[in-house]
Amino acid sequence: MPLTRPHAAARTTALSLVLTAGTAGAASLRDLPTEVLCDLIDDAQANEAYPQRARMLSLLTADQRATVRAEVAEAMGSLWPGASGEAADELRRLARDTSDSVRVSAAVGLARAIERASAPERIDLVCTWALSPDTDERLALARALTWSTPVFVADLVLEQLAADESRAVRAAALAAVAKHFHEDSSAYVRVVSKCVDDPDNNVRRLARALLQRARG
Repeated sequence: MPLTRPHAAARTTALSLVLTAGTAGAASLRDLPTEVLCDLIDDAQANEAYPQRARMLSLLTADQRATVRAEVAEAMGSLWPGASGEAADELRRLARDTSDSVRVSAAVGLARAIERASAPERIDLVCTWALSPDTDERLALARALTWSTPVFVADLVLEQLAADESRAVRAAALAAVAKHFHEDSSAYVRVVSKCVDDPDNNVRRLARALLQRARG
């Protein structure tokens, strides 16, 4: 469906602000309708040649609307490979967002970053997030690893996350184990075996279901 004239004008205005924005431009971007910004984020995510897409995503990480921040969080992963340290830091901040929907979307953004990264960069990304002192960042990684992207150190990282102090992280780690089980079943049986007596009922249930699957 073609854009209505006001909507098209708003997108043109938004893009112009991105290309020229300082602090005042960033504030003006946040005044634009949510659907306009989400359209721009979608365009930036789909098109690596999109003008200053990294700058636009960076400007919108501080938007007051959780819907916009969630869209940005998912789109951040499209900046890999070769993302700057600033983009990585912004994705980590979004993983710690006050909104649960933004935190979930940050996990998707991280999964996309891992998928697009080179093999060495994947290892660096995964290990950096696994060693984070922040629970939300470790949870984002566990959720991201539910994607089937192969990561050389996945079994070791998931073993660590399955023993995390946070039950949410442990449960997400076992969900990721289920996705990678076929890669090295003996290694993952070892991980799961340590969780069958977990104090959290959900973690125990997941662990026992995976063991049952391994026994066939």
